[in-house]
Formats: sequence, C-alpha cells, structure tokens
Amino acid sequence: MALRSGSKGVRDKNIRPLHGIPLFAHAARSVLGSEAYRAGGTLLVNTDSKEYARLANEYGAITPFIRPESMATDNSPIRDAIAHTFSFFDARGETFDLFALIQATSPFTTSADLDRAVSVFGEEARVNSVISVTEVDVPPVWCNTLDETLSMKDFLSKEIRQKNRQELPQYYRVTGAVRIAKWTDFRANNYDWYFDNSRAVIIDRARSIDIDTEEDFSYAEYLMQKRNHV
Repeated sequence: MALRSGSKGVRDKNIRPLHGIPLFAHAARSVLGSEAYRAGGTLLVNTDSKEYARLANEYGAITPFIRPESMATDNSPIRDAIAHTFSFFDARGETFDLFALIQATSPFTTSADLDRAVSVFGEEARVNSVISVTEVDVPPVWCNTLDETLSMKDFLSKEIRQKNRQELPQYYRVTGAVRIAKWTDFRANNYDWYFDNSRAVIIDRARSIDIDTEEDFSYAEYLMQKRNHV
C-alpha cells in the first residue's frame, strides 16, 4: 500500500478520518482480515511521511523505510515507489511469491475481494497477474469528444444510435483497488501489471468507489453510516 502525504483533491486524504478511522485503515483492515494475509502475508505501507508511517503501524502495517522525497511528488510514477520497495527487499535477500498493490483510497474493498483475486493464481497456474475491474455506468460507445461548436453531428454512430442499451455488450473499467502479480514475473515485466496471462477479478460497483474529491468523501461517509445502520 502506497501512501503519499500530499494530495491536491483532498488535503491529507489518506489519513483523513472516514467513519471514525483514517481512510487508508479501511483497506488495511481488509488486508489483515484476508485468508491470504493470515497464510503468511505482509502488509507493508510505502510512504514519504513519518507521521503516516506511525499511523500505519497503529493499524497493523510495517513501514521499514520512508520513501525518498524525489518519489513523492504529484508527478511521481507509482512504478518508482514499487521499484524502490523491490530494491529494499533485494538488498536483504528477501523474496515473495506474490506482490499486491492495494489502493488506500478504496475503502469498500473487502477481505473476500482480496482472497478471490489471490485464488485465481491457484486456479490457473499460468496466470501472471490479477487486476480488479467493475462494470461501467455508461457504455463507452455512448461517449465522444466535442469541438468548439458543440456539434452533435456524428457524435454517435448510426449503428449505436439504433441499438438499445440492452443490446450492447457489458463493458468494464479498471478500478485499481486490487492488483496482484507474481513477484519474479512482475519485476521481469518492468513492474507492468499487464501480461498476456493477466486475469480480471470483478468487484461490484458499490465496492469500487475511489476517494478523490470532497464529494467522494461525503458520499463514502454517507454509505458507511447507512451500512452500519442496516
């Protein structure tokens, strides 16, 4: 799990309280409650902040290093933080079967979601990585760009205009909430999650909310309160 202390959309987003605990702690609890973790997993938080590291420790994570400032800017690729994590363990001669990146801003991801993703590796030996996806709200074939005239001419093709939504295929989008790859293969693939033998794990849209704005935070808080009163 990667926690950066800066955030343009929501100040201190990763540690901001959501339903009584820091945002990242919801995802952390899902990891700690999973069968995969109890079978010998490690919950590591990669952060550039000593304060974030202290909080992560309180919620069961290890934080064996602080990420260099050069890897903690708005434009820093997450791949750099991952490579830094691998380098840390390489220097100690440690290796693992799988590497998972669990998105700290996805508070509704469950332990069962994580275990379903991990189970794919046991079901299909040739799988290199598993990536979470969810159904899209709007079919991408209903989307297009607009020029300065705002003309709707040919915005949708004639073929698409003549079809009902029920006739269109089901589309999915990547959520980023759960990404898991085989340790050795992932490094050899330059920390790219996509292989010929990548597989999807489908997560319900209700659990695929990503916190990026104040509106997202408010909606997530509402859902948390509603679920805990049912």
